[in-house]
Amino acid sequence: MNKFYRFCFSLMLFVFVTHQVTAQDPFAKPVKIAVFAPLYLNEAFEGSIYKFSKSTLPKTLLPGLEFYHGVMMAVETLAEEGMQAEILVYDSKQTAASLSYLFSSSDFTNTGLIIASITNPAELKLFADQALSKHIPLISATYPNYVGINGNPFFVLINSSLQAHLEGLYKHMQSYYTGNTIVAIRKPGAVENYIQSTITDLNKKTSSIPLKIKWVTLNPATFSATELTTKLDSMANNVVFVASPTEDFGLKVVRTINTASNYRVTAIGMPTWDGIKELDKNDCRNVDIVYSTPFYFLKDGLANEITALYKSKYGSRPSDMVFKGYESTLHFGKLLMKHRHNLVNNLNDKEFVVFNQFDLQPVQSKKVAGKPDYLENKKLYFVKKQNGNVKSVITN
Repeated sequence: MNKFYRFCFSLMLFVFVTHQVTAQDPFAKPVKIAVFAPLYLNEAFEGSIYKFSKSTLPKTLLPGLEFYHGVMMAVETLAEEGMQAEILVYDSKQTAASLSYLFSSSDFTNTGLIIASITNPAELKLFADQALSKHIPLISATYPNYVGINGNPFFVLINSSLQAHLEGLYKHMQSYYTGNTIVAIRKPGAVENYIQSTITDLNKKTSSIPLKIKWVTLNPATFSATELTTKLDSMANNVVFVASPTEDFGLKVVRTINTASNYRVTAIGMPTWDGIKELDKNDCRNVDIVYSTPFYFLKDGLANEITALYKSKYGSRPSDMVFKGYESTLHFGKLLMKHRHNLVNNLNDKEFVVFNQFDLQPVQSKKVAGKPDYLENKKLYFVKKQNGNVKSVITN
């Protein structure tokens, strides 16, 4: 069986298999974990027959499949360590049974933890409501990084929200660039308005030295290099904050600055920059790059082992979805085993850190008195790149 067929065959098996990690102690009762991933199996299979050509894998399937592979690698690790867990894996996009039906099925009885790779706000709301009604901690392991729920201490957001990133980026700039005039580049848009108002508000309320910020709005389709360079100082180290999550706009700003080689510039960007591979190419290498991310998978030790194993099985390098599936299952699975009846109050236990040191803090609004709206990961990593290579990683 070639690597592509093994890749697809593992996808087909996904709907039929419950993964049991047997306890060393025959009298110990395994914890039960439900994992949801967006596999879209109904689009890929007719019964057990793969619908597409042997060289085709629809893009919609890939993120969920890679997340699932990471989960399965964690299951193997748990088994090797003699841990006690029953892990049920569901396709969150299956058409045969709704999510509501799955949550109410007998298979879901005694579940102590839900781990989900969620794809849209409506799905997120359904997962969050079920977690709250059943008092089961729900780990939102990938996307989205916005919430819109209230009074739910069982919902755990690992992928930090835009608000958390803005607060972190502000503190980072305050720690390292208070001596600079920061040129904040944005484009027209509602999200950009929110970013500017948030940073401006943080600057007004700070008890420390406020930032010196010059806001500049550019038309993303027509702005010229001159519009940017006239805001820079050829005799100083310039700091440019790209206040927009739109990847194309951020990349265009960096490429434009890169052409002005007589200016020294550090460009600080949004968490979306973590996925822009073009920032490592030659047309961006005159610019130092800084961005925030809640996930930093250091490519050594365990990460190298996972990469080697994944390449041997599937003939490709693992994406961040593989690492997220592995980390969320291994880290929170072990925490559930340790804190079986009180996991929600022990989510910040650092005993089983895999790659990232999550700092899960309650987010409180005035909508539901006395209850946090959800728990959010406030731990951020600030990655600095020079000439396309990571030079430093700073934590908040």
